[in-house]
Amino acid sequence: MKKMFVILSMVVVASMLLVSCGTAATPTMAPATSAPATVAPAATATMPPAVPTPTVPAGKVLIRWSIGAGTGTDPSQIPIENAVVADFNKSQDKIFLVDEVIPNASAPDTLATEMAAGAFPDIVGPVGFIGSNQFYGQWLDLSPYIKADNYDMTKFDASLTKMFQSEEQGTIGLPFAVYPSAIYYNLGLFKEAGLNTPPTNYGDQYTFPDGTKADWTWDTVKKVAQMLTIDKNGKNALDPAFDPTNVVQYGFSWQWENKASYWGSYFANGQFLVPGGTKGSYAAQIPDAWKAAWQWYYDGVWGKQPYIPSATVEASANFDSGNSFASGKIAMAEMPSWYTCCIGDLTKAKGQFDFGIMPSYNGVVGGRVDADSFRIWKDSKHPQEAWEVLKYITDVGIQKLVVGSAGNPPAYGAVPGQTNLRGPWLDSMHSEFPFAKNFNTLVAGLAYPDVPSSEAWMPNLNEAWNRTVTFANLLGTQGGLDLNTQDATLQSDLTTIFNK
Repeated sequence: MKKMFVILSMVVVASMLLVSCGTAATPTMAPATSAPATVAPAATATMPPAVPTPTVPAGKVLIRWSIGAGTGTDPSQIPIENAVVADFNKSQDKIFLVDEVIPNASAPDTLATEMAAGAFPDIVGPVGFIGSNQFYGQWLDLSPYIKADNYDMTKFDASLTKMFQSEEQGTIGLPFAVYPSAIYYNLGLFKEAGLNTPPTNYGDQYTFPDGTKADWTWDTVKKVAQMLTIDKNGKNALDPAFDPTNVVQYGFSWQWENKASYWGSYFANGQFLVPGGTKGSYAAQIPDAWKAAWQWYYDGVWGKQPYIPSATVEASANFDSGNSFASGKIAMAEMPSWYTCCIGDLTKAKGQFDFGIMPSYNGVVGGRVDADSFRIWKDSKHPQEAWEVLKYITDVGIQKLVVGSAGNPPAYGAVPGQTNLRGPWLDSMHSEFPFAKNFNTLVAGLAYPDVPSSEAWMPNLNEAWNRTVTFANLLGTQGGLDLNTQDATLQSDLTTIFNK
């Protein structure tokens, strides 16, 4: 229990860091809300008491923008969001936009209460997939509005627009603030070991010290990571004299990407839920590539030639209490782009970092792209006006919210979803981290999103998600497991949860 407490505490700390850094935060999973659909608001109010009723100028339509289901609640972000609201209200005379900031941890319950009262906000965001999927089926299909306005979708990467499209829901969002994944690597540790750094162009191979080349696969990452895992006597994990009980430096970490579905998506896209079915016939699945990813991780932690710290080690003060790559004792870490917010002293005394490409599995690059966007409630009384606001935030508000300018940092530490806005973002990153040469490598990761999302909807989402978290925690804290047995147990448990 103590080990489990440590890991859960680490997850909470990481979540707090993400929110405070203005990043793509995964909201706290609240207990499922089962408010009856027939509950009606009091006759004298149109919103729950917790939501103040604004004074709307005569002749204008009120549109409510809820912030907190994802990022956006940090004190440094709120003034920028307020400025975007003020700019919008000055830009036209038909809509009155208000923003409502709610704490991230309580956002699911707050929004569920508002929905039960028939007073859900018109727009919610920025919000990621896990946050929005807690209200799966409640979002407006934007396709008719995009078509009616002949809205230019070519400004976005085609790979990103697919993330927001499904047969069941249509188009539920537009790429706004995106966070591609890459292999962060410690330049100093590679130099010290006499190793070449990871490749920076997709399709390039890795060159070992003896001149041999290999495709940049997860097996190659394993071998390089073992060469960078060092014990107290200076032996690496491939040395027969290596002491796995006294490791002072590890070759690889998932860092805060400590979710089972994330690990799976880095090997191949997939999902837990078998598509189709209804309550009583839902079935869970575990793609073979996901099983391979979990075995890769488990061997890295508990094998005879380890290269990944256990969750307990990674949470220790010696490894920056979970921010392990920033400790300078991890050679490679897989993380989305928002991690530049929290990399700490690695830019100073402990070394410097850069980016390498994501590895492949069975000849295909797997990936994961965090994406914060905006959703419109499907039962909004003013969907057209909400669409006008969403367009404004996406096309104009993005300048202050994501791009920023000299002396005016943006609210959200993201890559702009629009391709033509990435130049200023790249300039800003190069200015902040002048030693990092491969930010274009990071951006290239946008071509490899997880479709379907690794945060895809599942029946009884909160309980199902938490079960997968428990599974991931188990792999990170306990050696000697039979993974085939654990995989089968997880699959059975998820099927039961899906059909409750």
